[in-house]
Formats: sequence, structure tokens, C-alpha cells
Amino acid sequence: MTVVHMPYDTGDLIVELPDDAVIADPPITAAVEDARLAVRAALEQPIESARLREIARDKQSATIVINDVTRPCPTQLLVEELLVDLADAGLTDDQISLLVATGNHRPNSAEELCEMLGAELVARLRVVNHDGTDPDQLVLLGQTPGGVPLEVNRLVVDTDLTILTGIVTPHQTAGFSGGRKSIMPGVASEFALRTHHSPPIRSLEPVMGVMENNVFHAESLAAARMVGVDFIINVVKNQQGGIVAVVAGDLDAAHRAGVAICDAAWRVQLRERADISIVSPGGYPKDIDLHQAQKAVSAAEQITRRGGPIILVAKCRVGTSSFASALIRAESPQAMVDEFLQEGFRGNEHTSKAYMYARALLKHPLIVVTDQLEPDLLAQMFMHWAPNVEQALAMARDMVGPNPKIVAVPHAVDCLLSVGEPVPVSSNR
Repeated sequence: MTVVHMPYDTGDLIVELPDDAVIADPPITAAVEDARLAVRAALEQPIESARLREIARDKQSATIVINDVTRPCPTQLLVEELLVDLADAGLTDDQISLLVATGNHRPNSAEELCEMLGAELVARLRVVNHDGTDPDQLVLLGQTPGGVPLEVNRLVVDTDLTILTGIVTPHQTAGFSGGRKSIMPGVASEFALRTHHSPPIRSLEPVMGVMENNVFHAESLAAARMVGVDFIINVVKNQQGGIVAVVAGDLDAAHRAGVAICDAAWRVQLRERADISIVSPGGYPKDIDLHQAQKAVSAAEQITRRGGPIILVAKCRVGTSSFASALIRAESPQAMVDEFLQEGFRGNEHTSKAYMYARALLKHPLIVVTDQLEPDLLAQMFMHWAPNVEQALAMARDMVGPNPKIVAVPHAVDCLLSVGEPVPVSSNR
């Protein structure tokens, strides 16, 4: 038997699979020995940019955009080191704001902010949860080249200095996360996202690792340039949560450097498609809810034969999210797909997320392994429930027959999966 550890919340589920099962997990890229030194080195040697302390000289205000709780970013470390450079340039704490890039997610609680930043930073600095529905927070700058109304949080416009932090990982619509994505969708309005998150800007199929001819990426980059981002700092991490690399500097050039590192660390090539795939988002916070866990399903779509079951291993400690209401009221997955193609994105129900689940459900039975969600709730969303991976595998085998090809992906959200010839990453500027 082959033993695989599937991340689940803050632990692992240990699963025994047949000897011929494939474990799609890249070799672990070594983490830097000292994360703080790596951050400092990136700030001292920025990519195609002056150092932050030089850019910040004579500025009177700064906004640092940070990830929300759903992203495993070392936010506290990044902010602490950025503050050193801003202080060197003469900025005081009362001139600096932290803006949480919630996008169309819920606001982060006080407890979550302390988890991300530490209680000292939360008490020391002004921390604002972006709210894309609050007109008092928003300002309209015009339109992107692709026609997206560029309505964003006024903090990134009104302050003298805008700095983005984040993590570079594969992303099912942007190609890769990080960089420009902290602006669009990170601090954009729901009004802007109705266009940006709908066809034809949003790809209808997963595009992890694809930035060439990716309109979603290009529009995000254009939006960030229109806002006037001054500096970014992003990290790349490995399966153990260690920081592999830190990149800092120019909005586009530093991000592309991080993309190249991420691609080298996370690409996995398979010889053939799976009859059954078993995927985990990678544990907390990537499986914090069924909304975030969906990204692992997109990865599975790329490697599972049509009709083959997908087993999603995800705790979902805070439940689903509002996308569930859209999927529940749909008569079928096809009806949900049709609705999204006709009406596009609606933030109050996260219809793009409901669409992505429905898209997968048209091609694959979906079995969710969780002890947090009720079987009846999942059934209303056209999904199956299993209490553990072993029972889920038994259900999947009944669907496909004997001797299935099984592929397990313990860190599916982060992997760049391909079948047959590898697809190299590329980017457009």
C-alpha cells in the first residue's frame, strides 16, 4: 500500500492507497534559513525599482495592502520589515494604514486580524477591512482598457504611497496570485467585479499557471498601474509553509520573478488522467470554507477523465459562503452554468464560485470529505458526502468500476498540474 498524508485543517488525514496510485506532489523546495533576513535582502535589492526607503522619502502617508485571513501569507513579518523602511524615510505610525484586501470576501474579525498581524501591530496601526459595497470607501478612477470600471478603495488613491504585499501561488483565473491582484480584485468595488469576474474577462475553464493571453490577468495589471502602485513585496512558499523566496520592487517585474520561482517549485506532470482524483486544498486556511476549497476542484478538473469522481478533502471550519444559496436554488448544475453565462458575477451570492462548482459537477461526481458540513446541505448542492477518505474511495469505485487509476494531490491549490507534455509558464506585460 501507498501512504499519503492529505492536509485537513491544521492536521493531516493519513490514507492508504493501492501501490499503483500516483501521489502528485512536487519535491519540497528548500526554505530560506532565516525568513526575516530574506525579506530584508529583498527590500535592499529590489527588482527594477529604487529601494522603498528612497521611494518613501518626503511622502506624508502610506497604505500597505495586506491579504485577508484566507491566504497563508507571512503578513506580520512583511509589515514589520516594511515599517522599518518607512520609518527610515520619516513616516510615523499615524501616517500609515493597513488595508485588508478582502475582495468580495467577508471582513476579517478582530481575532483574525490579530492572527494575521499580531496584537501589537493591530493596536499600533490603523487597520481597515476593505468593503467593496461601501460608497464611502470607494472612488471611481475611470475604465481599464478592457472596459472594467476602476472603482477602488480610496486609501490606495488618496495616500502618497501604495505598497502591496502577498503570496505568489497558482490561481485558477489569474494564472498566479500576488502582485497586481491585491488591487483588482483585492480592493476593488463589487461594481467593478461584476465586469472583471464575468465572461469574457473571466476564463470559463481553469487556467492555473497561464498568463499569456489571460484577459483577467491583463485587466488586473492595468488596474494596478492606473492606481499607481509604488512597490510590492511577495513571497513563494513550499508544502511545509516555509518561505522559498521573497521578491520585492516593481509591480510587474518583481511579480514575474516570483511567478518563475513558483512555477519551478510547484509544477507536476502526469502521464495520464486519473479515473479518481483525491485532492486537498492544502489545509488551513486554504480549506477554511467550501468557497476557498473549490480551488482544489479546479486543479482536479485538469487531471481527471470526464465522468471520473473527484474526492475533495476539506474541513470547511466556517462552513460554505454565500455561493451555496445560488447553487441550492439552481434546478441543476447546468442551470447554474446557464445563469452565470447569461447574468455574470453577482457578489452577494458569489455566483462565479457557484458557476465553478457547477462546471465541475457537469463533468464529475464530487464527493466531499468533511466533518463540518451536513450531508443534506451538500446534497442540495449536487454533491456527495463522506466521513473519511476510505468511504469516499469506496463510493468512487462503485461509480467507475474495478482497478481505477487513482491520483492524490495533497496540495492541489498550489500545484501546476499537467497531463502529457508540460506546459511552460509565460506572461504578458
